[in-house]
Amino acid sequence: MANIQINRRQLRRGEFVAPRRSLGLRMLGVLLLVVWQAVRLTCCAVLILLEPLLRATLVPIAFLSFIVTLIFGFLIGDPRFPRWGMLAFSIGTLMLYWLFLALMSVFMNLPPSHDR
Repeated sequence: MANIQINRRQLRRGEFVAPRRSLGLRMLGVLLLVVWQAVRLTCCAVLILLEPLLRATLVPIAFLSFIVTLIFGFLIGDPRFPRWGMLAFSIGTLMLYWLFLALMSVFMNLPPSHDR
């Protein structure tokens, strides 16, 4: 790569022009961009189809297991009930759904009102 010295005055006036890349490098960049977009769109389609199914299963399971833990583990106080294991299961299922949303955000931009 060539050693380029940039004058601050040139930058302020907009006179600096970056060196041009070769045609092969530009075509490789465009090819990588097209391949990335194809992979991203495919992953987005699969994740969008899976999201309602996971939301309809994981979130109610987390809520119901939390309610069962509150009732049987803390209110009734059954000594044989695994209260901490059930509480960990409840939090774990909710975190699994959050990890799925984080995976979705890698491939696309979710609107801020997605979970309201």
